[in-house]
Amino acid sequence: MAVLKRRVVVAVLVALVTCVPAYAAAQLVSGSITGTVVDQTRQLVPGATVTLVNEQTVDVRATSSNETGAFVFSAVQPGTYTVRVELTGFASFELQHVVVPASEQVPVGALQLNVGTLTETVTATSTGSLVQTLSSDRSALITSTQIEQVADRGRDVVSLLRVLPGVAYQTPTDAPGGNFGSTTPNINGTRATWNTMTVDGVVGNDLGSPQIFSSSINFDAIGEVQVELNNYRAEYGRNGGPVINIVTKSGTKDYKGSAYWYKRNEALNANDFFNNKNGIAKPIYRFDTVGGTFGGPVPLPKSGRSKLFFFY
Repeated sequence: MAVLKRRVVVAVLVALVTCVPAYAAAQLVSGSITGTVVDQTRQLVPGATVTLVNEQTVDVRATSSNETGAFVFSAVQPGTYTVRVELTGFASFELQHVVVPASEQVPVGALQLNVGTLTETVTATSTGSLVQTLSSDRSALITSTQIEQVADRGRDVVSLLRVLPGVAYQTPTDAPGGNFGSTTPNINGTRATWNTMTVDGVVGNDLGSPQIFSSSINFDAIGEVQVELNNYRAEYGRNGGPVINIVTKSGTKDYKGSAYWYKRNEALNANDFFNNKNGIAKPIYRFDTVGGTFGGPVPLPKSGRSKLFFFY
C-alpha cells in the first residue's frame, strides 16, 4: 500500500510539472518584426541577409529574405532593435531604434537596398508611434518613460492604469498590495472580475477574488505595461475582459543602477479646511519608500558579456 501511495504521489507531481509550463506559455509577451527587402526600382530582393540586433544587450539574430523578399523575426522580446540588411553588390542598410512592445507584431515596411559596396551603409531611424496593421486587436501601452515620470502616490502599477483611456478612476493606494493584493479597475465598462493581470505572461489574479492582482511587483522592476482592450488574438482566451501584460526589466550590456528615497509627511501637506475651522491638528501621514536598482551583464568564460544578464 505504501509503495502504491508513493507511485500515486510521483505521478501527480510529474503531471503538475508537465502541465505548468504549458499553461504559463499560453500567454506570451514576445512580439515579432516583419518586412520586405527591395532594390532602387522597388523590385523584391530574395536572399538578402537580415540581422536583428538588440540595442540594449547586443544580442544578434539573423535570417534571409525569401523568394518574395519578405522576412520575419518571431519570438522577439520587448525592447529596442536595429534591423540590418546586407547583400553583395549593394550598400548595407540599417534601420535603428525599432521599438517592439509586448505581444505586438511590428511591420518595418520595405527596406531599400542601393547599389554600392558592403563597406557603405545607409542608416535610417524609426520614429513616431506604432500603427498596428497586421492584426485587428486594440491595445494601449504604458512605456518605461511614463512609469518613471508619472507621479503615483503609492507607486502601484494598478493605480497607474488610470492614465489609459477607458479605465475607470479609483483612488490611488498608499502602498502596493493592500491587505492581500490590489483591486483592479473597471476597464471599458466591463467587470473588474473579468480582468486578467499577467507578469511576463504568467497570470497573477487571485484565484478566489479574480478582481484582485495578488502578484504585486516593484515599480522599478517594470519595463512596460501593455493592455489588450478588445479583438484579442487566440492566446488571450481566459476571459472576455481586458488583458494587462506587465513586462519586467532585464539587464543590459552596461552596468547601470539607481537609488531613490520617496518621502511623504504631514509637514509637507496643508491641513483640511474643517480641521482648521475646529482647531484640529493635521493627522499623522508618514510614508518612506527607499530602494535602488542594479543590473548588467554576467561575464561568462567563453561567451563574454553578451549572453547572460541580471537585474535586481
